[in-house]
Amino acid sequence: MAAPDHAGFAYVAPSASYPMSTPDAGDGMDADRDMDMASAMDGLDIEEPMVASSAFATSSTGPVPMNPEAGPPRKMLDLVFIQDATGSQGSYISHATENIEEICNTIVNTGKLVRPDDLRVGLIAFRDHPPQDNTFITKKFPFTSDIGAVKENLKTLYASGGGDGPEAVTAALHDALYNMDWRPDARRMVVLIADAPPHGLGEYGDGFDNGSPDGYDPIEIVREMATRGITLFFVACEPALSGYLYANEFYHAMTSLTGGTVLPLTTSSLLSHAIIGSVLENLDMEDLIREVGQHVANRVLGGDDVDDIARQLHEHLMLRNESTKKLKIESIYRTSEESAHNIQVWQQAADLKSARPLLKRVTGSRFTDKYQSSKYSSTKGGIYHYSSATSSFSPYAPSLPPRSGAVSTESSIVTPPMTPIRSPTASPPSSNKFGEFAAFSAPKTTLAPSPFGAPGGLPRRSLDMRDGSGYGRGMDDDDDDDDDDGRGGGMSFEEDQISYDQVRRIVIASTFRGMRT
Repeated sequence: MAAPDHAGFAYVAPSASYPMSTPDAGDGMDADRDMDMASAMDGLDIEEPMVASSAFATSSTGPVPMNPEAGPPRKMLDLVFIQDATGSQGSYISHATENIEEICNTIVNTGKLVRPDDLRVGLIAFRDHPPQDNTFITKKFPFTSDIGAVKENLKTLYASGGGDGPEAVTAALHDALYNMDWRPDARRMVVLIADAPPHGLGEYGDGFDNGSPDGYDPIEIVREMATRGITLFFVACEPALSGYLYANEFYHAMTSLTGGTVLPLTTSSLLSHAIIGSVLENLDMEDLIREVGQHVANRVLGGDDVDDIARQLHEHLMLRNESTKKLKIESIYRTSEESAHNIQVWQQAADLKSARPLLKRVTGSRFTDKYQSSKYSSTKGGIYHYSSATSSFSPYAPSLPPRSGAVSTESSIVTPPMTPIRSPTASPPSSNKFGEFAAFSAPKTTLAPSPFGAPGGLPRRSLDMRDGSGYGRGMDDDDDDDDDDGRGGGMSFEEDQISYDQVRRIVIASTFRGMRT
C-alpha cells in the first residue's frame, strides 16, 4: 500500500528485492573498510547493525565479511539518457551520437564494470505535445548492453520542432520512471539534456500553462525517482536555459532531491566530459549510500539535523581517507535571495500548483560577472583562466522537504522543521587542486590526466569531440544554433578526498530512499 510522505505525496513501498542499503552476499565490503565505517557509525550514535547478519559476521572491531575471498561485489549500472530533440539540440544529439561508444567504454573501464551486461543504456527523446509539435511527444528506446544499438538509436534522432519554449519534459521523466525496465540491484541514473523547462512553471507563452496535458506533475515524478534510488543529473544547455523565469532554480531543486546536480554547459563539445565525470562520481557515491544510507536515513527521519549528520559523517570519512572521483565545474550562476527562495519552494512543494504562488521574480542576469566577462573576452579572442578548488556545481545546497504538511500557499514559506538552505561547510584543502583551467572559454577541451593509473583510467587524450559553429539560442527560437563556437570550456576530473558537498548529497539521497517503507 502506498504510504504518504511528510509532504503529502504517496510513496510506493519498495519490493523485498530492492533493499536500499542492506547489501546481499554479493555486495560485501572488505574488512578494513567495514571496521573503519563501524567506528564512524559509533561516532554517529547509530545503534542498528550496519549490515545484514546473513551476509556478515561480527567481531570486536565491527562487522567483517563472512567470505572475504569472494572478491569485490558486482557493480551494475542502468543509465538513461533523456534527450531534448527539438530544433535547438542538433549539436548535442550529434556529439552524443559520435561519442556514445567512447563514453560507455570509459564508464565500463574506469567504473570497473566487469560483465558485458553490467552497463545498460536506455534512451528517451522528447519534443512537445500537439499542437505545439505534431511529430512525437516522447520516443522510448529500451535498455540494452549493445552500445552499437544505442548509437543506431541516436542516429534516428534529429533536431526539429518545439515552439512555445517549455517542452514535454514531464512526459519524458514519466517514461523514465515508469516505462523503463530498471534492474532491482543496479545503480540507477538519469541524465536529462535540455535547454527548456517542463510545462506549468509559469513561463511566458507556455502553451500549457496549467501543466503537462497528460496530467503528470514533474515534482511528483522526481520525488518518486528519489525514493526509488534513481539519481537525476541535468545538463543545462546555456545560456538558453537561464533565459526562462524559473527553469534554473527548478532544475537545481529537482536534481538535489535525488542526490544529483545541475551540469551547466555552454557548448555541446563538453557533453561527453560531463556525462563521464558525473557517472563515475555517482558510482563512488552509490557505494557509500549502500554502506551507510539506511542509518543516515533513520537519523534524519528521526528528527536529527541534516547538516549535523553530514558534518559528522564527513569527518569520519576524512579520518579513514575516503576518496571519490570528482567532476569539477566552476559555477556560472549568480546567487541571489530570490533564487535561493525559489529553490527552497521547489524542493518543499508537493506539486507545481502549490509552488507557483510562492515564487519570486529573479531580477538581473543569472550569470556571474566572471562568466559574462568570459563571454566578452572570447569574442575578442581572449581566453579566460582562473583557479578554483570548488567541488560543487552550483552554490545551492539541497534541503529536504518538510516532514509534515505541504508547502504553504500563502505569500511566504512557512518554515518547516527541517534544515534550512545554507552554504555548505568547505571541505579541507585538496591535496590535488585543479589549478589553472579554462573554465568557460578555451580553443580546445580536454579532461584532466587520469589520476587512477593506467589500466581502467580515463584516456589521457581529449575525447576529440567535433567542433561546430554558432552558440546558444533565444527563448523561443528552435533553430539549431547551439554548436560550439570554439570557445569550449574546461573541466577537472580527478580522484580526491570526499567533499562535504558530496557527503550532503549522500545524506539527502539516503533519506529519500529511506522513506520507502
